[in-house]
Amino acid sequence: MRGILRATALTAAIGAVALLPTTAASAAPAGPAASGCVTDSETEDFGRGEITVCVEDGEVRVTGHVEDLKPGGPFNGGDSGCVGWWIDWETASGPDSSTSTLACPHFTDKPYVEFDYDPTESEYGPKDVTGVADTHLTMVFM
Repeated sequence: MRGILRATALTAAIGAVALLPTTAASAAPAGPAASGCVTDSETEDFGRGEITVCVEDGEVRVTGHVEDLKPGGPFNGGDSGCVGWWIDWETASGPDSSTSTLACPHFTDKPYVEFDYDPTESEYGPKDVTGVADTHLTMVFM
């Protein structure tokens, strides 16, 4: 069920029309952080990355990178998956919110993606963020 919810949120965020299942890596949770920064790094057979998420005085910043280690499709040694960091947010309004940063080289030809952004600036991003509930590296099939 959690995978379907992740895929649904991701699909809405990137505007995709097809919903496909996700597979999450067995990463140890970064742990909750009410204020300050959470840093996590993970390496799996399909990808690797590092992420830092900072929540301070109502401001949010997400920085880091993600890399797809098996870009392409199954006919050329790839896995047809995108690799991304999934972030579960704690919000003042009560319900948790989630966002993702992806490397999808079969769409963009870029297996390594660096990022530095404020997710609250997007109309689909989390609102009233008070902290980070979890971060984990995941693979999404699109």
